[in-house]
Amino acid sequence: MKKQHSKHTPIISRKQRALFGAELARREAGELPRMKGITMKQLKEHLAESKGKKLPLRSHSKRKKVVKRKEWFD
Repeated sequence: MKKQHSKHTPIISRKQRALFGAELARREAGELPRMKGITMKQLKEHLAESKGKKLPLRSHSKRKKVVKRKEWFD
């Protein structure tokens, strides 16, 4: 049986890029990883992909719209 690979998801925010960079530095220093589902090769690929791109600080694409109280009764 072949091992299934997870779908590639790109880095979409500066915060996420910082987390991936910290994880790569942690592994290169020989410390225990915190993100166990990703290899060093994948970390390097993700970081190389996002290098030089202007990314938002955080991704707000999945946040729910805040409903104001007036709209509840209309």
